[in-house]
Amino acid sequence: MNANYIAAWALAGLVAGAAGAAGAGELRVAVVDTTRILKEYYKTDLAERHIQKQLEDFSSERDTLLAQHKKMKQEFEALRSESENKALTEVAREKKKEQAEEKLTAVIAFENSIRDKAASRKKELEGEGRKIQSELGRTIKDAIRTTSEKGHYTLVLADGGLLGNGLESVLYVDPKMDITDEVLKILNADKSATGKE
Repeated sequence: MNANYIAAWALAGLVAGAAGAAGAGELRVAVVDTTRILKEYYKTDLAERHIQKQLEDFSSERDTLLAQHKKMKQEFEALRSESENKALTEVAREKKKEQAEEKLTAVIAFENSIRDKAASRKKELEGEGRKIQSELGRTIKDAIRTTSEKGHYTLVLADGGLLGNGLESVLYVDPKMDITDEVLKILNADKSATGKE
């Protein structure tokens, strides 16, 4: 039995005790296998394929840029070599040297451009990945809430190692079980005594 599963059932036991003490009525606890949900939910596969396509497009774009970079470097090397050719006049060699320097400046600028595009694209893909994960998590939580309300479950726990996508170990709690107001009353009972409002 994995540790998450044991912890989840321990939490359920504590909640059951609290529910009994609070007179909340029948406690219905359910478990959702989040690993299976994420594997078998068709939109997870669609999202993965979408991201994979984006990565392939980026890789293709990068390959094109690298081929252009290689060609520019070869042109620079040819100009530099010609600038050292003793068969050319001094004026012609000087002109080739200037052209080589201009080409080198262009090569360096292009390298920086490639680096900037790669960083920008990486950031864009990471952001898109986070957005997709968040949307998947929100959709899964909505389905769990709907199922929980229809099945009159009080508490739904996650059983599985994949708790990304905005999913926590407690996936649904009946709002009637929320004792936050009562806890805050106890915590803030001495607020007026401290003189800080």
